[in-house]
Amino acid sequence: MLNGSRYVLPRTHLLFCFPFPSHVRLFGHLHPPKFDTVDDAVLSFNRLVRTQPPPPIFAIDRVLGAIVRMGHYPTAISLFSQLHFRGFTPSIATLTILINCYCHHSHMSFAFSLLGTILKMGYQPNMVTFNTLINGFCINGLVSKALPFLHDLMAKGYLLDEFTFGSLINGLCKNGQTRDALHLLQKMDQYFVRPNLVMYSTVIDALCKERLVADALVLFSRVSSQGILVDVVTYNSLIHGCCSVGQWREATRLLTLMVQENIDPDDYTFNILVDALCKEGRIIEAQGVFAVMMKRGEKPDVVTYNALMEGYCLSNNVSEAKELFNMMVKRGLEPDVFNYNVLINGYCKIDLVDEAMVLFKEIRLKNLVPNIATYNSLIDGLCKLGRMSCVRELVDEMRDRGQSPDIVTYNIFLDAFCKTQPYDKAISLFRQIVQGIWPDFCMYDVIVDNFCKDEKLKIAEETLQHLLKHGCHPNVQTYTIIINALCKDGSSDGAMTLLSKMDDNDCPPDAVTFETIIGALLERNETDKAEKLRMEMIERGLITWSLGLLKIQYLALWTFARDRVSLEKEEVHIAYIRAIKDIYEGVIASLRTLERFSFNYRTVSRANHEPQSFLAQFWMCLLTIYNMGTIRQKYGNTRKF
Repeated sequence: MLNGSRYVLPRTHLLFCFPFPSHVRLFGHLHPPKFDTVDDAVLSFNRLVRTQPPPPIFAIDRVLGAIVRMGHYPTAISLFSQLHFRGFTPSIATLTILINCYCHHSHMSFAFSLLGTILKMGYQPNMVTFNTLINGFCINGLVSKALPFLHDLMAKGYLLDEFTFGSLINGLCKNGQTRDALHLLQKMDQYFVRPNLVMYSTVIDALCKERLVADALVLFSRVSSQGILVDVVTYNSLIHGCCSVGQWREATRLLTLMVQENIDPDDYTFNILVDALCKEGRIIEAQGVFAVMMKRGEKPDVVTYNALMEGYCLSNNVSEAKELFNMMVKRGLEPDVFNYNVLINGYCKIDLVDEAMVLFKEIRLKNLVPNIATYNSLIDGLCKLGRMSCVRELVDEMRDRGQSPDIVTYNIFLDAFCKTQPYDKAISLFRQIVQGIWPDFCMYDVIVDNFCKDEKLKIAEETLQHLLKHGCHPNVQTYTIIINALCKDGSSDGAMTLLSKMDDNDCPPDAVTFETIIGALLERNETDKAEKLRMEMIERGLITWSLGLLKIQYLALWTFARDRVSLEKEEVHIAYIRAIKDIYEGVIASLRTLERFSFNYRTVSRANHEPQSFLAQFWMCLLTIYNMGTIRQKYGNTRKF
C-alpha cells in the first residue's frame, strides 16, 4: 500500500509556448477553455471549424489542448484529421499536440513522422516539440532511445531545459536506472539548468525504494543546502526509506525536523510509520503513533487501521485487531475486503477457522467480492485442521464465482496432502497440477521438503532430477533443503557432492547453503573441510554475518578453544589465528553497523543476562580465546573500541 509512485511530472502547457503572428492577438483575451466533458469539447471544436470566416488555428489548438488534458488522445487524433478537409493549415503547436497524442498512445513511429512533416512545412521545431518526443520515449519505457536523441540535439546546439531533464530523470527512475538518474541530476549545472524540487524528490523517492537510503539522505542534505524548500512528499519518501531499512533513529530525526520547519505530517506520513512499526513487530510504538495521529485531529483511514490490525495479527493478538476493526466501523469507515482478509488470515493462523468463516459470510452479506487471498487463507486454515470436505466446498464456490486457484492455492493443497496422505498420492496430485499449470519452485520445495522430513531422501533427489530433466533449473532453496536433509542424515559427503554440482547447474550456492554444510561438518569435528568451505565463502563474498553464520563461528571458536589452545602451549595453527581475526573483525563491523554492541567487558556482561543465547556464549568464547594471549601477542590490543 505504500509502494505506489507519488510523483507526477507537471504537464507543460504546450499551447502557450509559441510566438504567434499579430493578426491572432484579437483572441489573446481568451482564457484556456474549460469543458465539463469531452463531448462539450467536441461540440466546441465542430462549431469552430464551421465558423465563417474561419477562426485562427490558435483557437482550435486551445480546444484540442483541452481534449488532450482530459486524456482523450484518440479523440484529438480523430478531430485533427478533419482540419485538412476543412482547409485549415496546422501550426507547429497543432502538430506538437498531435505528437503528444501519438506518444501517449505508444505510437512513437507516427510521432517521429510528424517531426518530418514539421520540417517539410518549413517550421523550425523547438525544445517544446523535442521535449514532447523525449517524454514520449520515457513514458513508453524507451529511455535508452531518449538519451541518444538528446545527445544529437545537444550536438546541434539546442539548449536543454527543466522539462527535458525532468522527463529523463522520471523515465530513468521508473526504468530502475536510479544511479543514472542521480548522475544526470548532478550534471545539470553543466547545462546551466537548476534542478527543482520535483526532480530531487523523484530521485530521492527512487533511491529509498531501492533501499539506498544513505544516498537519499546525502541528496536531501544537498537540497537543503541549496535553499530549496522541501515539502511533505519528500519527507514521506525519506521516512518510508529509513523505516524500510530499520533506521528508526533517523526516521524520528526527520519527523522532528519536518515539524520544526512547519511542515505538517499528513495521513500518509502516519501510515508509513504505523505500517513499518507493525511489520517490525513494534506494536506498542505503532499504537503510540496512532494515538498521536488522533490527538492531532488527523482522521485515520482504512489503510491506517489495516496496518495496525495486521500488526496485531502478526503478534497473534487477533482479538485486539477485531476490536480495532469494530472501532473503525463505529467511526463511519466502511471496511473493504483487505480489512477482512487481515482478520480472516489472523484467525486462520491461530486455528480459529470458524471465526474466520463468520467474517467470510459477512463479506458476502456486504456485497464485497472475496479475492484469491481470502480463499487461500481459509483453505490453508481448513487444510491444517484436516477439514478437507469444507475445503472442497470452498473450492467449488470459488470456481462458481469465477475465481481460479492460483499457484499459492495449489501449494497449500500439496503441502496438506504431503503431510496427511501417503507420498504416492501427493505425487499423483503433483502430476495433475503440472499438467494444468507450470509449477513454481515453491511447489517443488514443498514436495522436496516434505520428503526430506519423512526421510525419503531418494524420492527428494528424484524430484530434483525431474526438474533438471525437464529443463527447469531448481533454485538455491531447493538444493539447500536437500543438502540440509543429507547433513542431518549424516551424509556430509553427499551434501558436498551436491554442493559441487550447483555451480555446474547455473545455481551458485548462497550463504545459507554454506552455513548448513559448515555447521554439519563442525558438529562432526571435520574442521579442515569446514575451514576450506569458510574460505570459499569469503572468496565468493558470502560472509553476511547472519544469525546462522554467528552460530557456525561460535562452533568453530569453541572447537578451537577446546582442542587447540592452552595456557601453557601455543601450538596454534596460523590458519586458525587468521580465521579468528577475520571473525573478530567481521562481527565487530557488523554489530557496529547495527549500533547495538561494542566489544568490551560491558557487552559480555550484558550478554550474560541471556544465558540461553548462543550469542552470549559466542562472546564469552571469543573473549576467553583472546585473553589466552596468542591473538593478543600477534595482533595487539584491539579489545576496546
